[in-house]
Amino acid sequence: MRPSSTWLSIIAAGLFSSALHADTAPSRVMAVELTRIPVVETLDAALEAVYQGTISAQTSGVIKAIHADVNDQVAKGTLLVEIVDTQQQAGVAQAKASLAQAEAMNEDAQTLLRRNSRLQKQGTLSEGEYDRTLAQAKSTAAAVQAAKAMLDQAQEQLSYTRVIAPYSGIVSARYIEPGELVNPGQALMSGLAQGELRAVTDVPQRVAQRYNAQTNKKVDVIVNGIVIAPTKITLYPVADSRHHSVRMRADLPPQTDLNAFPGMWASVQISTGEREAIFVPNTAVLNRSELNAVYIKNATGIHLRQVRVGNAYGDQIEILSGLEVGDQVMVDALAQLATPDLSSNAPKGE
Repeated sequence: MRPSSTWLSIIAAGLFSSALHADTAPSRVMAVELTRIPVVETLDAALEAVYQGTISAQTSGVIKAIHADVNDQVAKGTLLVEIVDTQQQAGVAQAKASLAQAEAMNEDAQTLLRRNSRLQKQGTLSEGEYDRTLAQAKSTAAAVQAAKAMLDQAQEQLSYTRVIAPYSGIVSARYIEPGELVNPGQALMSGLAQGELRAVTDVPQRVAQRYNAQTNKKVDVIVNGIVIAPTKITLYPVADSRHHSVRMRADLPPQTDLNAFPGMWASVQISTGEREAIFVPNTAVLNRSELNAVYIKNATGIHLRQVRVGNAYGDQIEILSGLEVGDQVMVDALAQLATPDLSSNAPKGE
């Protein structure tokens, strides 16, 4: 894949400073040297919201009112859906009555226990009668705790009739209509928070292995031409058995001017190390149709040699084959071509 403009500018800056030592003499000859450049894999990715999900009903009932619809911005705690709560209100009332009854019975049992405890100490109450009183007091106390738990459960069911937003965001889908009967587990609405996004991509296994082996790992995300450094990288511990790829998630910092939203395409650039390459100035390469060649100066004179070129990095271009370290390359191919005694030279495979 072709490196992005960001990596091209970084590599080009290094090439300008130390890559190829061009001769400043009028002959304009340069010695070919190896240059180390980063190996970058560019992968397609998709943006998704970090916080997104579907709200489901947790109690049964008829939809009373819907207070938000698709594309509505809602704040955390905003009321989204109301469910008719007649049954749940009755459950709360019943639980309160049960609690009051349990507390009354417990109060009577505790009073009896205190009286029988005094009689037992005075020796006017049998041991068996006292034990029965103590057991009854413990039972009624436990009944009070059970009644309180039932009341908490009933109040929780009542709270489920008012569905609120768990976080600030935008409503992306609505699945119910007013008057519709819903049951626990039925989807009501979907939503997402637009402020925090992440890029998700499937990394080929070979790239994932090289990435894991690197000490200085670097990942960049490009969205709308903007290069963003992720705040967190998550590389899944398992590979997809069908595609032999590993899922990667790159969390992005909150962006206010990115103009991005979930579902958009992005690019993920993964640095997997360095490699050695040969570069020459763009002016040194002579291009004619499908032929790329450079002028080489050696002991026998100046000759035109065919080369295979790669990517361009600023005003430098990578030579994939045709040159070796130490070769003397003429920097200005067009000027050399204009020289009368060399203009008719044919490429030679030296």
